[in-house]
Amino acid sequence: MTIAIFAGCTFFLRIRKLTILEKNRLKTSIKENGGQIAFGLNQECTHVVTEDADALSPTHLKAIQKYELPMVNVDFIWDSIEERRLLQCENYELSQTVPCETDTETTLKNADDSPKEKDVSEENHKHKWDDSRNLEKLRWYSNNDEYVPNFPKEFELAKYDILEKISAHGEYVVLEMQCFQHEFSYPFCIRAHYSMLEGRPKQKRLMPAKTSEEARRLYALSIQDLKKMGFELRKDFPYQAEYLASEKLQERLIADAASSSVLSEEVGRFVELIWTEAVGHLDGLLDKPVTRISLNDVSRAEGILLRAKKCYEETESQTKLSAIMTEFYKIIPHKKVLDDDVSKNLIYTKRDLCQLIRDMLNISEINMSVLNTSSLSKYRTLRCRIDALDVASEEFKNVKHLLEQNTSENLIQVLNIYKVSRGTESTVFERKLGNVQSLFHGSSVCNFVGILSRGLLLPKIDEERALKRTDVGYLGSGIYFSNSARTSIKYSQPCETDGTRLLLICDVALGKCWKTEESCYIFIGYDSVHGVRRTEKKESIFEDDEFVVYRTSQVQIKYVVQCTCDNDKVKEFQPIIQTELEDQRLSFEDYDQPKDYTVPSHDLLNDISAGLLDRAGNPIPLKDIQIKGRIIDLVAEVVVFQTYENETESPIEAKYVFPLDDTAAVCGFEAFIKGKHIIGEVKEKEKAHQEYREAISRGDGAYLMDQDAPDIFTVSVGNLPPSTKVLIKITYITELSYENGNLCFHLPAAVAPWQQDKALNENTQDSVRKICIRQTEAKREFSLEMSIEMPFKINNISSWTHQLKIKKTDCKAVVSTTEGSLLDASGFSMEILIGDVYLPRMWVEKHPDEESEACMLVFQPEFEVPFDHLSLQGEAVICLDCSNSMAGSAIQQAKEIALHALNSCYLTRKISVLKFGTNFVELCSNLDDSPMDSVALKEFITSATATMGESNLWKVLHYLSLLYPTKSKRNIILISDGHIQYEDVTLEVVKKNTLHTRIFTCGVSPTANRHVLRTLSHYGAGAFEYFDVKSKYNWEKKVKSQTTRMFSPQCSSISIEWQTYQADNYDLTFTPSQICALFNHERLLVYGFIINCTEAILKAQVDNQELYTLVSTSELQKTTGTILHKLAARAFIREYEQGMFDKNEIQHEMKREEMKSNIIELSLKHSIVTQYTSFVAIEKREADEDQSDDTLDHFEPVATHNVDILPYIEYSTEEFMVNQSGVCILCPPPL
Repeated sequence: MTIAIFAGCTFFLRIRKLTILEKNRLKTSIKENGGQIAFGLNQECTHVVTEDADALSPTHLKAIQKYELPMVNVDFIWDSIEERRLLQCENYELSQTVPCETDTETTLKNADDSPKEKDVSEENHKHKWDDSRNLEKLRWYSNNDEYVPNFPKEFELAKYDILEKISAHGEYVVLEMQCFQHEFSYPFCIRAHYSMLEGRPKQKRLMPAKTSEEARRLYALSIQDLKKMGFELRKDFPYQAEYLASEKLQERLIADAASSSVLSEEVGRFVELIWTEAVGHLDGLLDKPVTRISLNDVSRAEGILLRAKKCYEETESQTKLSAIMTEFYKIIPHKKVLDDDVSKNLIYTKRDLCQLIRDMLNISEINMSVLNTSSLSKYRTLRCRIDALDVASEEFKNVKHLLEQNTSENLIQVLNIYKVSRGTESTVFERKLGNVQSLFHGSSVCNFVGILSRGLLLPKIDEERALKRTDVGYLGSGIYFSNSARTSIKYSQPCETDGTRLLLICDVALGKCWKTEESCYIFIGYDSVHGVRRTEKKESIFEDDEFVVYRTSQVQIKYVVQCTCDNDKVKEFQPIIQTELEDQRLSFEDYDQPKDYTVPSHDLLNDISAGLLDRAGNPIPLKDIQIKGRIIDLVAEVVVFQTYENETESPIEAKYVFPLDDTAAVCGFEAFIKGKHIIGEVKEKEKAHQEYREAISRGDGAYLMDQDAPDIFTVSVGNLPPSTKVLIKITYITELSYENGNLCFHLPAAVAPWQQDKALNENTQDSVRKICIRQTEAKREFSLEMSIEMPFKINNISSWTHQLKIKKTDCKAVVSTTEGSLLDASGFSMEILIGDVYLPRMWVEKHPDEESEACMLVFQPEFEVPFDHLSLQGEAVICLDCSNSMAGSAIQQAKEIALHALNSCYLTRKISVLKFGTNFVELCSNLDDSPMDSVALKEFITSATATMGESNLWKVLHYLSLLYPTKSKRNIILISDGHIQYEDVTLEVVKKNTLHTRIFTCGVSPTANRHVLRTLSHYGAGAFEYFDVKSKYNWEKKVKSQTTRMFSPQCSSISIEWQTYQADNYDLTFTPSQICALFNHERLLVYGFIINCTEAILKAQVDNQELYTLVSTSELQKTTGTILHKLAARAFIREYEQGMFDKNEIQHEMKREEMKSNIIELSLKHSIVTQYTSFVAIEKREADEDQSDDTLDHFEPVATHNVDILPYIEYSTEEFMVNQSGVCILCPPPL
């Protein structure tokens, strides 16, 4: 029976602000609740409803006074309906005094009544809003105030807080920052809802704001103002105050309720069921615990499956398919590998297995990688709110009725219905598309842990299953639904645990839907496709009605139905429900805390102090080093001659760690011993090691060179006879760095101890005694001679490590170290200053023995304005990942980087720091023009712990996107391991905000997902840097590079057009294939194997203007050699190791797998050592050969390698002196 709330009440309405539809809705609501509406103000009226007194005429006011009628606002009507009772009028009565108009009210009036007059002067606008900058003059409005804009009903909630009065327990105020996405005079609004204000309950106040900057400032001032009124912030949101929250906030609170400590027995049993099914399924298949598989392994495995699918469709042989699947089983080891032929069904089954593993690994992050936790912990990992519906409730009956429609009688027996609320879906669900229908989706029970924790996904493989579908995937790659439970139940399976099935009921925003009876994909202009089932009167390829959407944002999970079918056998399942939450988080004290977070600024390799001894104390076999080299523009070819000597009385294996910079690639390996010259060959690593071991066991001489890391190479000199010298010749290529206006060449001479141990301890053979040689500060004989060729004038050449002899012309030079030079742990460094370094240029090299040409483009922009003024005026945001996966050393490293980034952001005064996990916390230093509180920001960073749950980066970016900068740019530094949740949602937010927000990513942790971080920076118009703990000395440089880029203009949308002048030359191969943003003074080297090309056009966008640059060379300027060929090969190999081939990680891994054989072939062809290949050289020795006769003249091979390109010019020697700090500085030559 309906309660007549307004029975006996007659209302006189005098409302001008509401629209006609709103007025009609108000009148209808009054009548539906028993009230009457009077057309005149007389003694029959009981209430006057108006906005304020000035809406009434003097006659009306006299009548109100005469009949003593209460004058209330519109909220009286709505709140009475909400409370289902007639409320007291005192709390809603309006004052009859007419307030005088303030400047702010005038602003609101003008904005509301005169939208065309938006071009008021900036000075007047600033004057009108200056009062809101003063804490004492915050101006709040009520909904009934005149000229307050009619805010749209649809809004996004940026942030909220709840405060409680200290002196009055249970007295709350909820503060919300609301954002209106479409065009509106005031896109932001601060709303406060008080449980009690000035003695009146449920009072609402608001403050409009024109910009996000103003909104954030007003919000912060409001918090301060409320604290002065005796309120304090609460960390939790008490359920008693939920009625003060807006509808949007209530939705978020429901979604966040999964973190509550309350778990009903019914929901606990359901959680244990789906968890047991998922874990049991994995335990039955995998040969090792799922927690010992990394997310990076899963991505690689999915890439292999995608490659297998592609080969299957191309009808490749079973032998090749089996070989591909063998690689899969190496990454995801199974207890039993099927010997059957590889089928499409097997590929899809393993694809689903990978998704299940990924789901379990993602959610295990919340439980610190512990799967066997309490029921409450498992519930929390599902990241959604689940409520069991009462069988007797109206909602349960309605859902059951929906199931029974279009279903034959007794086909489905409903056991339980669970209501689901997922916060992510409520935020991104595209309800505005319209045509929202409740539809069904079926899946195996073991998949529901993943489905509930991350939602339904689009197929990762381009085509849906070809088996076990009624429509054979006729509607393309999307998420399939049906309007009949009878159809969707076919895709579910009885679970092993208790024999029941699970079925999803979702709200699906179909929007504009294309209906078809034939196979088709999504049409442009439509949001979904409906496959119409066949009937007696209509032909169709569809047996049942099927609906397909192609975006996850069109789906919102509403219910999970637990049910059975006719032939299902139900088993008893009585799990132990643990509703107490155990403390699994590692405390901050569990890890050794650093005394300070200073990033070392010098090379830690220089701190090695041990002598050049082997582990047994024997003297080093390495005697001297001699260097020959060529520098051409920004690249160099270096030949290193090393002389070893076995001073023992027995054959040994000498292992020597050879350090290079991470841009180098070894491309030549030769040995000279006893008059023999042995040339090494590049072979696949396994084969090279096998030949090396076999040679040692035969008594032959053997030489092996491996790449153990990007900057670490290991030379193994095997079976070196007693009292014998051997000369090893190593040729490598590298790129010069650019620092402080100079081109810099550096030859490192020391390797960090942890890298040495790893390389030296590797066992390559077991036949002879091994001598391990460490690089240290001990000095050894050293000589260097290099030629230099530059496209522009050479202004200066210098070295801070050695004294040089120099001879040069304008564009060519030869340098040499002086006699008696030594090499210590500082290595050798040389700086070259040339003119016009920022001009783009092109080099083309012909191969001396093949019909091949290699090109190199050099592009290093110098902008007229070195800083981007919009970035300087804008905000810098440091986002610190504090999720559980960052536990241990990763969070400590992240804090070091964050603190150094904070110190480096001296060009801006607006800095914020956000720590994020499942949710996030923010500290803004200065939203106004006050000085930055660096102490508070540093304390905020150092207090970070990796205990904030999962990595919901999307929440941070969504929040920042709502508060977009209006007159500047925002730059974000993200410090993370890259293991984020909801990658697709995160990328969509990034892409939509590139006009005003750039993202610069910093990767930490050895297990970092570099692909995700690189993708975020790529689509965020920023840059990516990985911070390897093994090279911590260059962290300061990397942080400085990132912060410099933040305030620099950038080149984006970079593309290259090669001019080959040959119609039949379509094979254009160059690297990098995808060029990201390029910043001021940053160098871009593009390599390519392109024949007959002498011109290239570089196009880019700079400050919304197109940059067009033509670079060219001529046939006469082409060089002959192999340096550029080898560098080009190394560039392709490096892109394979570090590049991004697709924004989708699985597609990226598949393409890498497909490229692997080509990369090995490229390495073998150009003699480049990689992670897959090694140099090996075998010295055949006869049985009667005299091993004691050492006839090596190690000076002869060095002398024959001539690099002097200026033989007709004499050397001039630079003079050095030592300053008070002990540093060598260059002195001008005497006059």
